[in-house]
Amino acid sequence: MNTQFWIIVVLVILFTTSGQLVAGEKEENELQVPKAVLDAFEKAYPNAQEVEFEEETIDGKIFYEIEYKENGKEFEILYDTNGVIVQKEETIDIKNLPDQIVQAITTAYPKATIEEAEKLMKADGTVIGYEVEIKTEGKEYELELDASGKILKTEED
Repeated sequence: MNTQFWIIVVLVILFTTSGQLVAGEKEENELQVPKAVLDAFEKAYPNAQEVEFEEETIDGKIFYEIEYKENGKEFEILYDTNGVIVQKEETIDIKNLPDQIVQAITTAYPKATIEEAEKLMKADGTVIGYEVEIKTEGKEYELELDASGKILKTEED
């Protein structure tokens, strides 16, 4: 019994002291996410599986990203603190990337291999862009493109 106690103590300490994962992001457990966000998510996505919560600070404002799986697909929903959807992301097969997106990547990075892709959408499902992970010349990048194929942001992973 004494061993179980110390295991629990260590786990609690590890869990509560885990700091920020990346600047502006930190993992949250369900109890730390505002009720408005949880209620909105649970009502809209009752069949969500493997749900993970993350707090993000964007331009000084706090948002909550909820990652989950449903029907074999991966999704991320970004909520404001009032439970209003700000943005949706859906992982898509790279074969389903629009031609203008593939062409923009090929033009900017001729030797690149596309590794992963996500479709970025407004709350109503309107596509506003794509996030694409590529590998080229031994380096990995995450590109953010608008719906027309213009590269808006490039981050090296």
